[in-house]
Amino acid sequence: MKIFKEQIDKFTRIFKKDFIIGLDIGTSSIKLAQFLKKEDGLYLVKADLREIKQSEDSSLREQEIVFALKDLFRGIDIKKSKVIAVINCPKTAIKIIKAPYMPRAELRDGLNLEAKNYFPFPIDDSFLDYEILGDVVEKGNRKYEIAVSVSPKPTVKKYLLLLGKAGIKPASFIPSSYALQKAVGDLSAEDKALVFVDIGKLHTELIIYRGRYLLFSRKIPVALDEFTKAMTGALVSGRGRIELTFDEAEKIKQETGIPAEAESRIIEDKISTTQVLSMLRAPLEQLVSEIERCFDYYREESAGGKIDSLVLFGGGASLGGLIKYLSEGLGIEVKLGDTFEKLRLEGNAVFQRDKVLSRLELAVGAAQSVGKGINLLPAEIKEETKRAFKRSGLEAAVVGGALVLFYIGMSIQLNNFQKKISASKLELASLEPQLKQAAIFRLLAKEPYWDDVFKELSNIITSNIYLTELSMENNLIRMRGIVNSPEPEESVANFILTLERGLFKSVKLITTKEITGKAANEFEITCWLDEKSRTSPLLKGGVKF
Repeated sequence: MKIFKEQIDKFTRIFKKDFIIGLDIGTSSIKLAQFLKKEDGLYLVKADLREIKQSEDSSLREQEIVFALKDLFRGIDIKKSKVIAVINCPKTAIKIIKAPYMPRAELRDGLNLEAKNYFPFPIDDSFLDYEILGDVVEKGNRKYEIAVSVSPKPTVKKYLLLLGKAGIKPASFIPSSYALQKAVGDLSAEDKALVFVDIGKLHTELIIYRGRYLLFSRKIPVALDEFTKAMTGALVSGRGRIELTFDEAEKIKQETGIPAEAESRIIEDKISTTQVLSMLRAPLEQLVSEIERCFDYYREESAGGKIDSLVLFGGGASLGGLIKYLSEGLGIEVKLGDTFEKLRLEGNAVFQRDKVLSRLELAVGAAQSVGKGINLLPAEIKEETKRAFKRSGLEAAVVGGALVLFYIGMSIQLNNFQKKISASKLELASLEPQLKQAAIFRLLAKEPYWDDVFKELSNIITSNIYLTELSMENNLIRMRGIVNSPEPEESVANFILTLERGLFKSVKLITTKEITGKAANEFEITCWLDEKSRTSPLLKGGVKF
Protein backbone atom coordinates (compact mmCIF):
# COMPACT_ATOMS: atom_id res chain seq x y z
CA MET A 1 0.00 0.00 0.00
CA LYS A 2 2.83 2.39 0.86
CA ILE A 3 4.58 1.74 -2.46
CA PHE A 4 1.36 2.29 -4.38
CA LYS A 5 0.74 5.57 -2.56
CA GLU A 6 4.26 6.74 -3.41
CA GLN A 7 3.56 6.03 -7.09
CA ILE A 8 0.27 7.93 -6.91
CA ASP A 9 2.07 10.89 -5.30
CA LYS A 10 4.66 10.74 -8.06
CA PHE A 11 2.00 10.93 -10.77
CA THR A 12 0.26 13.77 -8.90
CA ARG A 13 3.45 15.82 -9.00
CA ILE A 14 3.74 15.24 -12.75
CA PHE A 15 0.51 17.15 -13.38
CA LYS A 16 1.38 20.22 -11.34
CA LYS A 17 3.30 23.38 -12.15
CA ASP A 18 6.20 23.04 -9.75
CA PHE A 19 7.49 26.60 -10.00
CA ILE A 20 6.04 30.09 -9.71
CA ILE A 21 8.12 32.84 -11.34
CA GLY A 22 7.66 36.55 -10.69
CA LEU A 23 9.09 38.80 -13.39
CA ASP A 24 9.68 42.56 -13.29
CA ILE A 25 10.79 44.16 -16.57
CA GLY A 26 12.02 47.56 -15.46
CA THR A 27 13.56 50.46 -17.34
CA SER A 28 17.15 49.73 -16.36
CA SER A 29 17.01 46.09 -15.26
CA ILE A 30 14.98 42.86 -15.36
CA LYS A 31 14.36 41.06 -12.11
CA LEU A 32 13.33 37.43 -11.57
CA ALA A 33 12.18 35.55 -8.48
CA GLN A 34 11.60 31.80 -8.85
CA PHE A 35 9.72 29.90 -6.15
CA LEU A 36 9.28 26.16 -5.65
CA LYS A 37 5.83 25.00 -4.58
CA LYS A 38 5.85 22.69 -1.57
CA GLU A 39 3.10 21.38 0.67
CA ASP A 40 3.79 24.07 3.27
CA GLY A 41 4.10 26.98 0.86
CA LEU A 42 6.53 28.70 -1.52
CA TYR A 43 10.32 28.52 -1.23
CA LEU A 44 12.57 30.96 -3.06
CA VAL A 45 15.06 29.01 -5.20
CA LYS A 46 16.41 31.78 -7.44
CA ALA A 47 16.57 35.58 -7.18
CA ASP A 48 18.52 37.39 -9.84
CA LEU A 49 18.58 40.44 -12.09
CA ARG A 50 20.15 41.63 -15.32
CA GLU A 51 21.02 45.25 -16.04
CA ILE A 52 19.79 46.62 -19.38
CA LYS A 53 21.95 48.90 -21.49
CA GLN A 54 20.19 52.14 -22.32
CA SER A 55 19.61 52.90 -25.99
CA GLU A 56 17.61 55.47 -27.96
CA ASP A 57 17.11 52.85 -30.67
CA SER A 58 13.92 50.94 -29.79
CA SER A 59 14.91 47.85 -31.79
CA LEU A 60 18.29 47.63 -30.04
CA ARG A 61 16.61 48.05 -26.66
CA GLU A 62 14.14 45.30 -27.52
CA GLN A 63 17.00 42.98 -28.45
CA GLU A 64 18.72 43.82 -25.16
CA ILE A 65 15.58 42.95 -23.16
CA VAL A 66 14.98 39.68 -25.02
CA PHE A 67 18.62 38.66 -24.53
CA ALA A 68 18.42 39.48 -20.79
CA LEU A 69 15.19 37.47 -20.45
CA LYS A 70 16.69 34.42 -22.14
CA ASP A 71 19.78 34.72 -19.93
CA LEU A 72 17.70 34.92 -16.73
CA PHE A 73 15.58 31.91 -17.75
CA ARG A 74 18.57 29.77 -18.68
CA GLY A 75 18.28 26.47 -16.80
CA ILE A 76 14.61 27.04 -15.88
CA ASP A 77 11.98 24.58 -17.11
CA ILE A 78 9.36 27.02 -18.43
CA LYS A 79 6.85 24.22 -19.08
CA LYS A 80 6.86 23.42 -15.37
CA SER A 81 6.56 27.08 -14.37
CA LYS A 82 3.78 29.64 -14.06
CA VAL A 83 5.10 33.11 -14.98
CA ILE A 84 3.48 36.23 -13.54
CA ALA A 85 4.82 39.52 -14.93
CA VAL A 86 4.59 43.04 -13.52
CA ILE A 87 3.45 45.89 -15.75
CA ASN A 88 4.69 49.34 -14.80
CA CYS A 89 3.96 52.51 -16.74
CA PRO A 90 2.37 55.89 -15.88
CA LYS A 91 -1.08 54.71 -17.03
CA THR A 92 -1.00 51.29 -15.39
CA ALA A 93 -2.74 51.96 -12.09
CA ILE A 94 -5.01 50.56 -9.42
CA LYS A 95 -7.79 52.27 -7.49
CA ILE A 96 -10.13 51.25 -4.69
CA ILE A 97 -13.77 51.67 -5.73
CA LYS A 98 -16.99 51.26 -3.78
CA ALA A 99 -19.62 49.97 -6.17
CA PRO A 100 -23.34 49.31 -5.58
CA TYR A 101 -24.17 45.70 -4.80
CA MET A 102 -25.26 43.88 -7.97
CA PRO A 103 -25.11 40.38 -9.52
CA ARG A 104 -21.50 39.55 -10.29
CA ALA A 105 -22.39 38.80 -13.89
CA GLU A 106 -23.23 42.51 -14.30
CA LEU A 107 -20.34 43.83 -12.23
CA ARG A 108 -17.70 44.06 -14.98
CA ASP A 109 -19.90 46.16 -17.25
CA GLY A 110 -20.71 48.43 -14.34
CA LEU A 111 -17.05 48.86 -13.48
CA ASN A 112 -16.13 49.69 -17.07
CA LEU A 113 -18.47 52.67 -16.81
CA GLU A 114 -17.70 53.65 -13.23
CA ALA A 115 -13.89 53.37 -13.45
CA LYS A 116 -13.70 56.36 -15.83
CA ASN A 117 -14.47 58.60 -12.84
CA TYR A 118 -11.54 57.31 -10.78
CA PHE A 119 -8.52 57.48 -13.09
CA PRO A 120 -6.96 60.82 -14.14
CA PHE A 121 -6.51 59.66 -17.74
CA PRO A 122 -8.72 58.07 -20.45
CA ILE A 123 -9.16 54.30 -20.03
CA ASP A 124 -11.16 53.55 -23.19
CA ASP A 125 -8.09 51.96 -24.80
CA SER A 126 -7.10 49.99 -21.68
CA PHE A 127 -7.51 46.49 -20.32
CA LEU A 128 -9.39 46.39 -17.02
CA ASP A 129 -9.64 43.78 -14.29
CA TYR A 130 -10.66 43.79 -10.66
CA GLU A 131 -10.59 41.99 -7.31
CA ILE A 132 -13.45 42.12 -4.81
CA LEU A 133 -11.94 42.97 -1.43
CA GLY A 134 -15.13 42.62 0.57
CA ASP A 135 -18.50 44.17 1.42
CA VAL A 136 -19.12 47.50 3.16
CA VAL A 137 -22.29 49.23 4.36
CA GLU A 138 -22.71 52.96 3.72
CA LYS A 139 -25.82 54.73 4.95
CA GLY A 140 -27.61 51.42 5.17
CA ASN A 141 -26.69 50.39 1.61
CA ARG A 142 -24.58 47.32 0.94
CA LYS A 143 -21.68 47.91 -1.46
CA TYR A 144 -18.69 46.09 -2.88
CA GLU A 145 -15.20 47.34 -2.06
CA ILE A 146 -13.19 46.58 -5.19
CA ALA A 147 -9.61 47.01 -6.34
CA VAL A 148 -9.84 48.02 -10.02
CA SER A 149 -6.76 48.04 -12.25
CA VAL A 150 -6.23 49.34 -15.78
CA SER A 151 -3.34 49.23 -18.24
CA PRO A 152 -3.07 50.65 -21.79
CA LYS A 153 -3.57 48.05 -24.51
CA PRO A 154 -0.37 49.07 -26.37
CA THR A 155 1.65 48.56 -23.17
CA VAL A 156 0.18 45.12 -22.52
CA LYS A 157 0.72 44.05 -26.12
CA LYS A 158 4.32 45.28 -26.00
CA TYR A 159 4.97 43.11 -22.93
CA LEU A 160 3.36 40.12 -24.65
CA LEU A 161 5.55 40.65 -27.72
CA LEU A 162 8.77 40.86 -25.70
CA LEU A 163 7.97 37.77 -23.66
CA GLY A 164 6.89 35.87 -26.76
CA LYS A 165 10.21 36.57 -28.47
CA ALA A 166 11.95 35.13 -25.41
CA GLY A 167 9.75 32.00 -25.54
CA ILE A 168 7.81 32.92 -22.39
CA LYS A 169 4.02 32.59 -22.09
CA PRO A 170 2.79 34.57 -19.07
CA ALA A 171 -0.04 33.26 -16.93
CA SER A 172 -0.87 36.70 -15.58
CA PHE A 173 -0.05 40.44 -15.80
CA ILE A 174 -0.42 42.53 -12.64
CA PRO A 175 0.21 46.24 -11.82
CA SER A 176 3.31 47.21 -9.86
CA SER A 177 1.43 48.50 -6.79
CA TYR A 178 -0.47 45.20 -6.54
CA ALA A 179 2.85 43.33 -6.68
CA LEU A 180 4.39 45.60 -4.04
CA GLN A 181 1.49 44.93 -1.70
CA LYS A 182 1.91 41.16 -2.11
CA ALA A 183 5.68 41.46 -1.57
CA VAL A 184 5.36 42.87 1.93
CA GLY A 185 2.81 40.21 2.86
CA ASP A 186 -0.32 40.09 4.97
CA LEU A 187 0.14 42.48 7.88
CA SER A 188 -3.43 42.08 9.13
CA ALA A 189 -2.24 42.29 12.73
CA GLU A 190 -1.15 45.87 12.12
CA ASP A 191 -3.71 48.50 13.09
CA LYS A 192 -1.91 51.44 11.49
CA ALA A 193 -1.28 52.59 7.96
CA LEU A 194 1.91 51.31 6.32
CA VAL A 195 3.59 53.31 3.55
CA PHE A 196 5.82 51.85 0.84
CA VAL A 197 7.59 53.87 -1.84
CA ASP A 198 9.15 52.21 -4.87
CA ILE A 199 11.67 54.51 -6.59
CA GLY A 200 12.76 53.43 -10.05
CA LYS A 201 14.64 54.98 -12.94
CA LEU A 202 11.56 56.52 -14.58
CA HIS A 203 8.71 55.76 -12.16
CA THR A 204 8.06 56.22 -8.46
CA GLU A 205 4.99 54.76 -6.81
CA LEU A 206 3.60 55.20 -3.30
CA ILE A 207 1.08 52.85 -1.74
CA ILE A 208 -0.59 52.94 1.66
CA TYR A 209 -2.34 49.95 3.13
CA ARG A 210 -3.46 48.53 6.43
CA GLY A 211 -3.29 44.79 7.02
CA ARG A 212 -4.14 43.15 3.71
CA TYR A 213 -6.20 46.05 2.33
CA LEU A 214 -4.84 48.56 -0.16
CA LEU A 215 -5.96 52.03 0.90
CA PHE A 216 -4.20 54.34 -1.54
CA SER A 217 -1.89 54.19 -4.54
CA ARG A 218 -0.35 57.00 -6.61
CA LYS A 219 2.38 57.54 -9.19
CA ILE A 220 4.80 60.29 -8.16
CA PRO A 221 6.42 62.39 -10.94
CA VAL A 222 9.91 62.25 -9.42
CA ALA A 223 12.26 59.32 -10.13
CA LEU A 224 15.99 58.63 -10.36
CA ASP A 225 16.43 60.21 -13.78
CA GLU A 226 15.11 63.53 -12.41
CA PHE A 227 18.06 63.58 -9.98
CA THR A 228 20.52 62.89 -12.79
CA LYS A 229 19.02 65.53 -15.12
CA ALA A 230 19.17 68.12 -12.33
CA MET A 231 22.95 67.62 -12.15
CA THR A 232 23.47 68.36 -15.86
CA GLY A 233 22.68 72.06 -15.57
CA ALA A 234 25.45 74.62 -16.16
CA LEU A 235 27.28 76.04 -13.13
CA VAL A 236 29.64 78.99 -12.91
CA SER A 237 32.11 79.10 -10.03
CA GLY A 238 35.66 80.08 -9.21
CA ARG A 239 36.75 77.01 -11.15
CA GLY A 240 35.02 78.28 -14.28
CA ARG A 241 31.92 77.06 -16.14
CA ILE A 242 30.94 73.46 -15.37
CA GLU A 243 28.39 71.36 -17.26
CA LEU A 244 28.19 67.61 -16.72
CA THR A 245 26.98 65.18 -19.35
CA PHE A 246 24.15 62.83 -18.39
CA ASP A 247 26.57 59.90 -18.08
CA GLU A 248 28.96 61.93 -15.90
CA ALA A 249 26.11 63.07 -13.67
CA GLU A 250 24.80 59.48 -13.39
CA LYS A 251 28.22 58.20 -12.32
CA ILE A 252 28.64 60.93 -9.69
CA LYS A 253 25.12 60.34 -8.39
CA GLN A 254 25.73 56.61 -7.94
CA GLU A 255 29.13 57.07 -6.29
CA THR A 256 28.36 60.10 -4.14
CA GLY A 257 24.63 59.97 -3.48
CA ILE A 258 23.16 62.97 -1.69
CA PRO A 259 26.01 64.80 0.08
CA ALA A 260 25.58 65.94 3.67
CA GLU A 261 25.25 69.67 4.38
CA ALA A 262 28.57 69.79 6.19
CA GLU A 263 30.47 67.84 3.53
CA SER A 264 32.78 69.76 1.23
CA ARG A 265 35.09 68.11 -1.29
CA ILE A 266 35.84 68.13 -5.00
CA ILE A 267 34.54 65.22 -7.10
CA GLU A 268 36.36 64.07 -10.24
CA ASP A 269 38.28 67.37 -10.16
CA LYS A 270 35.15 69.01 -11.62
CA ILE A 271 32.44 69.74 -9.09
CA SER A 272 32.12 70.10 -5.33
CA THR A 273 29.76 68.18 -3.07
CA THR A 274 28.18 71.50 -2.11
CA GLN A 275 27.32 72.15 -5.77
CA VAL A 276 25.92 68.62 -6.16
CA LEU A 277 23.64 69.13 -3.16
CA SER A 278 22.54 72.49 -4.52
CA MET A 279 21.53 70.98 -7.89
CA LEU A 280 19.77 68.02 -6.25
CA ARG A 281 17.77 70.17 -3.85
CA ALA A 282 14.94 70.93 -6.32
CA PRO A 283 14.00 67.28 -7.15
CA LEU A 284 14.52 66.26 -3.52
CA GLU A 285 12.15 68.95 -2.26
CA GLN A 286 9.64 68.00 -4.95
CA LEU A 287 9.81 64.36 -3.87
CA VAL A 288 9.18 65.30 -0.24
CA SER A 289 6.33 67.58 -1.29
CA GLU A 290 4.65 64.89 -3.41
CA ILE A 291 4.86 62.35 -0.58
CA GLU A 292 3.38 64.86 1.86
CA ARG A 293 0.52 65.49 -0.59
CA CYS A 294 -0.25 61.77 -0.54
CA PHE A 295 -0.16 61.79 3.26
CA ASP A 296 -2.54 64.78 3.39
CA TYR A 297 -5.00 63.06 1.06
CA TYR A 298 -4.91 59.89 3.17
CA ARG A 299 -5.45 61.82 6.42
CA GLU A 300 -8.42 63.62 4.90
CA GLU A 301 -9.98 60.41 3.57
CA SER A 302 -9.37 58.49 6.80
CA ALA A 303 -10.47 61.27 9.17
CA GLY A 304 -7.03 61.93 10.60
CA GLY A 305 -5.25 58.62 10.04
CA LYS A 306 -1.70 58.60 11.38
CA ILE A 307 1.48 57.71 9.48
CA ASP A 308 4.59 56.90 11.50
CA SER A 309 7.02 55.33 9.04
CA LEU A 310 7.90 54.74 5.39
CA VAL A 311 9.74 51.85 3.70
CA LEU A 312 11.79 52.41 0.54
CA PHE A 313 12.13 49.88 -2.29
CA GLY A 314 13.44 49.97 -5.84
CA GLY A 315 16.71 51.01 -7.44
CA GLY A 316 16.60 54.43 -5.77
CA ALA A 317 16.15 53.03 -2.27
CA SER A 318 19.90 52.50 -1.85
CA LEU A 319 20.88 55.97 -3.11
CA GLY A 320 23.33 57.28 -0.52
CA GLY A 321 21.85 59.88 1.84
CA LEU A 322 18.27 59.56 0.55
CA ILE A 323 16.89 57.78 3.62
CA LYS A 324 18.30 60.43 5.94
CA TYR A 325 17.05 63.30 3.76
CA LEU A 326 13.50 61.92 3.54
CA SER A 327 13.36 61.13 7.24
CA GLU A 328 14.34 64.69 8.15
CA GLY A 329 12.10 66.25 5.49
CA LEU A 330 8.99 64.20 6.37
CA GLY A 331 9.58 64.01 10.10
CA ILE A 332 8.99 60.25 10.24
CA GLU A 333 11.08 57.08 10.30
CA VAL A 334 12.31 56.02 6.83
CA LYS A 335 13.99 52.66 6.35
CA LEU A 336 15.31 50.44 3.58
CA GLY A 337 13.05 47.57 2.59
CA ASP A 338 14.27 43.97 2.77
CA THR A 339 12.63 41.89 0.03
CA PHE A 340 13.78 38.60 1.53
CA GLU A 341 13.03 39.27 5.21
CA LYS A 342 9.97 37.00 5.45
CA LEU A 343 10.70 34.50 2.68
CA ARG A 344 11.67 30.87 3.03
CA LEU A 345 14.89 30.37 1.08
CA GLU A 346 16.05 27.18 -0.62
CA GLY A 347 19.84 26.78 -0.55
CA ASN A 348 21.81 29.61 -2.20
CA ALA A 349 18.73 31.25 -3.69
CA VAL A 350 19.95 34.84 -3.43
CA PHE A 351 23.14 35.86 -5.22
CA GLN A 352 24.74 39.13 -4.07
CA ARG A 353 22.05 39.85 -1.48
CA ASP A 354 23.19 43.42 -0.75
CA LYS A 355 22.93 44.27 -4.45
CA VAL A 356 19.36 43.01 -4.86
CA LEU A 357 18.06 43.52 -1.29
CA SER A 358 15.48 46.20 -2.14
CA ARG A 359 15.26 45.77 -5.93
CA LEU A 360 13.42 42.45 -6.34
CA GLU A 361 10.31 43.35 -4.38
CA LEU A 362 8.06 43.55 -7.46
CA ALA A 363 9.26 40.21 -8.85
CA VAL A 364 8.77 38.59 -5.44
CA GLY A 365 5.34 40.19 -5.07
CA ALA A 366 4.30 38.98 -8.52
CA ALA A 367 5.07 35.39 -7.55
CA GLN A 368 3.30 35.82 -4.20
CA SER A 369 0.17 37.00 -6.03
CA VAL A 370 -0.40 33.60 -7.67
CA GLY A 371 -4.05 32.62 -7.50
CA LYS A 372 -5.20 36.14 -6.64
CA GLY A 373 -7.81 38.13 -8.54
CA ILE A 374 -6.28 40.77 -10.83
CA ASN A 375 -5.02 39.70 -14.25
CA LEU A 376 -4.47 42.27 -17.02
CA LEU A 377 -4.03 39.79 -19.85
CA PRO A 378 -6.04 40.80 -22.95
CA ALA A 379 -9.78 40.23 -22.73
CA GLU A 380 -9.86 38.60 -26.15
CA ILE A 381 -7.68 35.75 -24.89
CA LYS A 382 -10.09 35.14 -22.03
CA GLU A 383 -13.04 35.26 -24.41
CA GLU A 384 -11.39 32.66 -26.63
CA THR A 385 -11.25 30.18 -23.76
CA LYS A 386 -14.88 30.88 -22.82
CA ARG A 387 -16.06 30.17 -26.37
CA ALA A 388 -14.09 26.92 -26.39
CA PHE A 389 -15.79 25.88 -23.15
CA LYS A 390 -19.25 26.51 -24.64
CA ARG A 391 -18.42 24.56 -27.79
CA SER A 392 -17.18 21.63 -25.74
CA GLY A 393 -20.27 21.71 -23.53
CA LEU A 394 -22.54 21.12 -26.54
CA GLU A 395 -20.63 17.99 -27.52
CA ALA A 396 -21.47 15.99 -24.38
CA ALA A 397 -21.78 12.22 -24.86
CA VAL A 398 -22.18 9.06 -22.81
CA VAL A 399 -19.01 7.05 -22.22
CA GLY A 400 -18.93 3.29 -21.49
CA GLY A 401 -17.06 1.57 -18.70
CA ALA A 402 -13.31 2.10 -18.50
CA LEU A 403 -10.24 0.47 -17.01
CA VAL A 404 -8.77 2.74 -14.31
CA LEU A 405 -5.06 3.41 -14.83
CA PHE A 406 -4.44 5.28 -11.65
CA TYR A 407 -6.59 6.86 -9.00
CA ILE A 408 -5.55 10.06 -7.24
CA GLY A 409 -7.08 11.75 -4.23
CA MET A 410 -9.28 8.83 -3.00
CA SER A 411 -8.52 6.03 -0.57
CA ILE A 412 -7.86 2.58 -2.08
CA GLN A 413 -8.50 -0.44 0.10
CA LEU A 414 -5.51 -2.71 0.52
CA ASN A 415 -7.40 -5.98 -0.03
CA ASN A 416 -8.79 -4.80 -3.40
CA PHE A 417 -5.32 -3.89 -4.57
CA GLN A 418 -3.94 -7.27 -3.49
CA LYS A 419 -6.73 -9.06 -5.43
CA LYS A 420 -5.78 -7.17 -8.58
CA ILE A 421 -2.13 -8.17 -8.12
CA SER A 422 -3.11 -11.83 -7.67
CA ALA A 423 -5.31 -11.77 -10.77
CA SER A 424 -2.52 -10.21 -12.81
CA LYS A 425 -0.08 -12.92 -11.69
CA LEU A 426 -2.50 -15.71 -12.69
CA GLU A 427 -3.06 -14.10 -16.11
CA LEU A 428 0.68 -13.78 -16.67
CA ALA A 429 1.25 -17.43 -15.64
CA SER A 430 -1.31 -18.58 -18.22
CA LEU A 431 0.47 -16.91 -21.13
CA GLU A 432 2.33 -19.07 -23.60
CA PRO A 433 5.98 -19.80 -22.77
CA GLN A 434 7.22 -18.01 -25.89
CA LEU A 435 6.28 -14.67 -24.30
CA LYS A 436 9.41 -15.09 -22.25
CA GLN A 437 11.59 -14.81 -25.31
CA ALA A 438 14.07 -11.95 -25.35
CA ALA A 439 12.49 -10.24 -28.35
CA ILE A 440 9.17 -9.84 -26.55
CA PHE A 441 10.85 -8.49 -23.46
CA ARG A 442 12.74 -5.98 -25.59
CA LEU A 443 9.44 -4.90 -27.11
CA LEU A 444 7.97 -4.39 -23.65
CA ALA A 445 11.02 -2.46 -22.53
CA LYS A 446 10.67 -0.10 -25.46
CA GLU A 447 6.92 0.57 -24.94
CA PRO A 448 6.83 4.38 -24.75
CA TYR A 449 3.22 5.33 -25.07
CA TRP A 450 1.98 6.10 -21.54
CA ASP A 451 5.24 7.72 -20.59
CA ASP A 452 4.64 10.14 -23.48
CA VAL A 453 1.06 10.75 -22.35
CA PHE A 454 2.13 11.47 -18.77
CA LYS A 455 4.87 13.84 -19.95
CA GLU A 456 2.39 15.62 -22.23
CA LEU A 457 -0.08 16.12 -19.38
CA SER A 458 2.65 17.29 -16.99
CA ASN A 459 3.59 20.04 -19.43
CA ILE A 460 0.09 21.37 -20.02
CA ILE A 461 -1.85 20.91 -16.80
CA THR A 462 -2.24 24.06 -14.68
CA SER A 463 -1.72 24.39 -10.95
CA ASN A 464 -5.44 24.77 -10.20
CA ILE A 465 -6.50 21.56 -11.99
CA TYR A 466 -6.19 18.15 -10.30
CA LEU A 467 -6.91 14.88 -12.11
CA THR A 468 -8.69 12.30 -9.96
CA GLU A 469 -9.08 9.60 -12.62
CA LEU A 470 -7.49 8.79 -15.96
CA SER A 471 -8.71 5.72 -17.87
CA MET A 472 -8.79 4.23 -21.36
CA GLU A 473 -10.87 1.69 -23.28
CA ASN A 474 -10.68 1.07 -27.04
CA ASN A 475 -8.34 4.07 -27.42
CA LEU A 476 -10.88 6.44 -25.84
CA ILE A 477 -9.42 8.30 -22.88
CA ARG A 478 -11.55 9.64 -20.05
CA MET A 479 -10.29 12.23 -17.57
CA ARG A 480 -12.04 13.25 -14.40
CA GLY A 481 -10.82 15.99 -12.14
CA ILE A 482 -11.38 19.05 -10.00
CA VAL A 483 -10.73 22.69 -10.96
CA ASN A 484 -10.14 25.06 -8.08
CA SER A 485 -10.64 28.57 -9.47
CA PRO A 486 -12.87 31.65 -9.14
CA GLU A 487 -13.60 31.17 -12.88
CA PRO A 488 -13.70 27.37 -13.34
CA GLU A 489 -15.22 27.56 -16.81
CA GLU A 490 -12.26 29.53 -18.14
CA SER A 491 -9.77 27.18 -16.53
CA VAL A 492 -11.40 24.03 -17.95
CA ALA A 493 -11.85 25.62 -21.37
CA ASN A 494 -8.20 26.62 -21.48
CA PHE A 495 -7.24 23.07 -20.48
CA ILE A 496 -9.38 21.67 -23.33
CA LEU A 497 -7.77 24.00 -25.86
CA THR A 498 -4.32 22.96 -24.74
CA LEU A 499 -5.19 19.24 -24.92
CA GLU A 500 -6.32 19.63 -28.53
CA ARG A 501 -2.98 21.16 -29.52
CA GLY A 502 -1.07 18.07 -28.34
CA LEU A 503 -1.54 14.29 -28.47
CA PHE A 504 -5.28 14.37 -27.82
CA LYS A 505 -7.98 14.84 -30.46
CA SER A 506 -11.77 15.33 -30.45
CA VAL A 507 -11.69 16.56 -26.85
CA LYS A 508 -15.22 16.72 -25.40
CA LEU A 509 -16.55 18.04 -22.12
CA ILE A 510 -18.97 15.43 -20.71
CA THR A 511 -20.02 16.99 -17.41
CA THR A 512 -19.17 19.83 -15.06
CA LYS A 513 -20.66 20.23 -11.60
CA GLU A 514 -20.10 22.75 -8.81
CA ILE A 515 -18.85 21.29 -5.52
CA THR A 516 -21.17 22.48 -2.77
CA GLY A 517 -19.52 24.78 -0.26
CA LYS A 518 -16.26 25.08 -2.18
CA ALA A 519 -14.91 27.38 -4.92
CA ALA A 520 -14.34 24.37 -7.15
CA ASN A 521 -15.99 22.32 -9.90
CA GLU A 522 -15.83 18.65 -10.85
CA PHE A 523 -15.45 17.90 -14.54
CA GLU A 524 -15.25 14.95 -16.93
CA ILE A 525 -13.53 15.05 -20.34
CA THR A 526 -13.13 12.46 -23.09
CA CYS A 527 -10.73 12.46 -26.02
CA TRP A 528 -9.29 10.16 -28.69
CA LEU A 529 -5.68 9.27 -29.20
CA ASP A 530 -3.96 10.97 -32.11
CA GLU A 531 -3.40 8.27 -34.75
CA LYS A 532 0.13 9.54 -35.40
CA SER A 533 1.01 9.22 -31.72
CA ARG A 534 -0.17 5.62 -31.34
CA THR A 535 3.15 4.02 -32.20
CA SER A 536 3.06 1.18 -29.69
CA PRO A 537 2.43 -2.34 -31.16
CA LEU A 538 1.21 -3.45 -27.75
CA LEU A 539 -1.51 -0.82 -27.68
CA LYS A 540 -2.61 -1.62 -31.22
CA GLY A 541 -2.85 -5.24 -30.18
CA GLY A 542 -5.29 -4.48 -27.41
CA VAL A 543 -3.14 -5.13 -24.33
CA LYS A 544 -4.84 -3.62 -21.24
CA PHE A 545 -3.03 -2.08 -18.32
